Amino acid sequence: MQINNKSSYENESKLSYKKPLGIYIHIPFCASKCRYCDFYSCSYENSLVEKYFEALFIELENMLSSVQNKLIRSVYFGGGTPSLIRSEYIFKILKKIKKNFSYPPNMEITLEANPDSLSQKRLVNYRQVGINRLSLGVQSFNDSILKFLGRNSSSKDNIKKINLVKNYFDNYSLDIIFAVPGQTVDDFVCDLNKVLSFSPPHLSLYNLQIEKGTEIYDDLVDGKIEEFDQELDAAMYKKALFLLKDCGYKHYEISNFAKDGYRAIHNYLYWDFTPYLALGPAASGFDGKSRYTNFADLKGYIDMIFKSGLPERKYTVLSQKDLAAEYSFLNLRKKSGLSRFLFKKQFDIYFDDLYKEEIKKLKKLELIYEQNGRIFLSERGKLLGNEVFVHFLP
Repeated sequence: MQINNKSSYENESKLSYKKPLGIYIHIPFCASKCRYCDFYSCSYENSLVEKYFEALFIELENMLSSVQNKLIRSVYFGGGTPSLIRSEYIFKILKKIKKNFSYPPNMEITLEANPDSLSQKRLVNYRQVGINRLSLGVQSFNDSILKFLGRNSSSKDNIKKINLVKNYFDNYSLDIIFAVPGQTVDDFVCDLNKVLSFSPPHLSLYNLQIEKGTEIYDDLVDGKIEEFDQELDAAMYKKALFLLKDCGYKHYEISNFAKDGYRAIHNYLYWDFTPYLALGPAASGFDGKSRYTNFADLKGYIDMIFKSGLPERKYTVLSQKDLAAEYSFLNLRKKSGLSRFLFKKQFDIYFDDLYKEEIKKLKKLELIYEQNGRIFLSERGKLLGNEVFVHFLP
C-alpha cells in the first residue's frame, strides 16, 4: 500500500470529530509577559473579558455540528493566565460544555495558574465551579532565576501559594524550568529538593527553550547571554530522573512525572494522538485527520465571531505521511513507546515500510531501542529527543 504524502489547505471547515475528544480553551489574558514566553497573550482588560467569553460561547456553539461523537475526556483552560479570570466565567462555559457533551463522572478539568494571581477565595471558587486539577507555573524557587524569567512571583510567594493549593486540590501539577543561563546543577537540585518537599502528585520539568520574539531571545542576539551548555542541560536532566525515581514518581513522558493515579489525562491525549477541540485566538485543534489554528488576534477573533460565527483560521488536511510522522514522534515521547502493531492498525502500512532507514540510523546512534514489538527512546534519546523526532518529519 502506498501512503499519501501531500497535505492540503482548506478555506472552509471539513472537520469531523468521530472519536471521543478533549477540549482546550485558550485564555489569552496576562498581567504581564514573561521574558521567555512565545505563546499568544495580551494585557488583561476587564472590558474585553465579557466580550471574549461571549465569543467563546458562539465559537463552541458553531463547532458542535463538526462533532459527531459527543463524548469528552477532559477540559483544559490554558493561556495566558487563566487564573486571572473570575470563576463565574469558567462556570458558564463549563455549564455549556456539559449541556452539549457527555462526559465521565470525574472528568479531569484543569486550569493553568500563576502563583501571583491566586488567592484563597479564588481557589475555593474554582473548586466550587468544577475545576478539579490545577497546573501551577512555579518555574523556580530561586529569586534571581525568577527575575531573569520575568516572573511576577518570588520564592516566598511560590511556597505560600503551593501550600494554599494543597488545602483545596488533591490533584495538581507544578511546573519547573531548568537550563536557565547562569544556573548551575546545584541551583537546579535546590529547586528539585524544594519542589519535592511538597510531594506534588504531578511534576513537569522543561528545559528553557529560547524562542524568537521573546525578550530572552533578544538578549541572546545582543550577546547579553550565551546559549546554555548542552552537557550541563543533560546533567540536570539526568539528576532529575534519578531524584524523581527515588521519590516514587513515574516518568511517563519526556518532561512529565506522576505519582500513581495522577498522570495528566488531557496532556496525554496529545501524545496519544487523540482528537481535541480548541477554542480561542491562537488555539489549535485536531480531529484525527485535519488541524486548524485560529488566528492570534484577540480583538480580531471577537469581531470575526460576532460577524460570522467562527474566527479566521487556517485548516490543514494532513497527508497520511504527515499523520504517520506525528503519530510516531508523539508516541516515542511516551514511556510506553511506539507499538508496531498499533501503527499498522492505525495506518494499514508496516512501520518499516516507511521508516526502515531512519530506524537503522537511530539505532546506530543509540537513540532508540526495540523490545517486544515496541520502539523506545534510549536514555540518550530522551536527552536528544528533537534529534530523534526530526527523522520522522516528511
